Amino acid sequence: MKTSYAGSKQSARSLRSLSRWSAVALVFALVGCSSESAMHRPILVEADDRRPISEPQEETEGQWALWDGVDKMVFYRIGQLVNLGYSVRTIGTWVGLADPLEAQNVDAFDEVPDSTWFSNRHPVRHLSRDELARGPAIGSGPDLTGEWTAISAKESLGSTPGFVIRDGRNDVYLLKFDPPLHPEMTTASEMISSRFLYAAGYHVPEHYLVEVDPSRITIGAKAKFRGRYHVPRPMTQDDIRAILERVPHRPDGKIRAMASKFLSGVPKGPFLYAGQRHDDPNDHIRHENRRELRGLRILAAFLNHTDTKAANALDMYDPKARYLNHYLIDFSSTLGADNADPQLPRFGNEYFLDFGTIGRSMVEAGFYVKPWEIPIKMEYPSVGYFESEYFDPERWRPSYPNPAFLRTTLRDAYWGAKIVTSFTDEDIEAIVRTGGFTDPRAARQIADVLKARRDKIGRYYFSLVNPLDRFTVSEGPSGEQALVFDNLAISRNYAPAKSAIYQYTILRREEKGVDSALVPEKIAVEPRIPLNVTFDQAPPRQARESPDHGPVTTVKIRTSYDKGTHWSKTVTVYLQFDPEQGTFQLRGLDRET
Repeated sequence: MKTSYAGSKQSARSLRSLSRWSAVALVFALVGCSSESAMHRPILVEADDRRPISEPQEETEGQWALWDGVDKMVFYRIGQLVNLGYSVRTIGTWVGLADPLEAQNVDAFDEVPDSTWFSNRHPVRHLSRDELARGPAIGSGPDLTGEWTAISAKESLGSTPGFVIRDGRNDVYLLKFDPPLHPEMTTASEMISSRFLYAAGYHVPEHYLVEVDPSRITIGAKAKFRGRYHVPRPMTQDDIRAILERVPHRPDGKIRAMASKFLSGVPKGPFLYAGQRHDDPNDHIRHENRRELRGLRILAAFLNHTDTKAANALDMYDPKARYLNHYLIDFSSTLGADNADPQLPRFGNEYFLDFGTIGRSMVEAGFYVKPWEIPIKMEYPSVGYFESEYFDPERWRPSYPNPAFLRTTLRDAYWGAKIVTSFTDEDIEAIVRTGGFTDPRAARQIADVLKARRDKIGRYYFSLVNPLDRFTVSEGPSGEQALVFDNLAISRNYAPAKSAIYQYTILRREEKGVDSALVPEKIAVEPRIPLNVTFDQAPPRQARESPDHGPVTTVKIRTSYDKGTHWSKTVTVYLQFDPEQGTFQLRGLDRET
């Protein structure tokens, strides 16, 4: 009854939008209100989402993986189709009559502030090799000097064998093992992917590679095991033996495992990739409209993280600070692994039930051959199927539709691509080494595929936007000021040429949207624009300015890699002039897509 009740609630929620549309919503969708300008967004370093709240109830929706998959593949997609406001707006974006609905938790610079969902790490301050390898780990892992008490078998419908233990320090860990035909594959995927996601900024558990001595494991007095029909019963030594017989052993009898430390706090079930938690006052943005969840699609494509369902997310309530933290968990279906089996080549290329490819196959009467249907050789059992040849960043798909991924806009994707391309070759190699491969050729293959997928992501998304970033205002020795920036396509080697020129115009921002030119169109041959403008005369009455900071200046920049034959889209940077200090301060930016 619990499954049926949760499923019916989720289906109702997916289809509920049918009754919400109106003529006003249709007009809004067709006309397409422009995305909120950076001038109206705050400059934030940290979001205000850590206010004390009452302890929420446990979230039950999303825990039933099978039903969640059916709901997202069928009912959620139907709900989107019959939601006329959403559908018409989507069509409007295709024909240029509407703007996509952009993420709602970005600041004036189109970035994500630190929050209980995300903390800016590697892309903002480049982590050292040791920090990348350590990831979220703050200790040394399970205590190896004493006994491990088995508490329960791994509570999952997945096929990865494992169980929960308590070590001598009273810390609790989930132990997960490798399949017998693919030693090191699953545990390495967990170790590597968790560190990439942590470095990117997501909250993940501490993962450690350990060697398990079966003789050290004892059965706890209250240990439970879900036997036939998943009915719990007391755990026995035979249960432990049965689990360990299914996993590869080293010559000395020890077993390689990944130990995931239990998160501190009180678990409150998964967070959903759509909607909000109504018992969390800090959760005031719909999850499908959060940049870090939309942009996760690009990280997931990079890692081939195909199992991004709600059950692989977890909300933890901190009883002392009294708020929820949001985590990603379970990375056993990443890289070349699919729990206890290798990922099939189709994973990452189409949904488990993909109506688009089914329809095309029917129309073409079976003559349509998918690129990923061509047999791929598995070089190393410890790697599984993990490739970059057929990888297409735009076409990549998880196992079934993810509501946040479906809302990913080009700005969201660019944000994710910036994170992925922030990992250098040396960074990737340092993280891959944490997988503990005994064959260095397997580690090299994983690293090479990740580098190739990173480069495809960078070349693709940096070609669709003007990837000017990291804007600062510099001051020369004589007091002259300039707007300095980084062209990520050039600095990260994804540009069609090694140099570029920049066409810019400097304007005064007017209240009614009519900008007056301060500096007419000019060309810069370096990523540096002189701010040689003066405000000797009093600004016009209609000029938009703060009474404390003075008038706003707009700098519009386009990029060309072929000496002006073709120009990119525009990046608009807002600067505010401080008349007392005589200096410019960055106020925000807008990126044309």
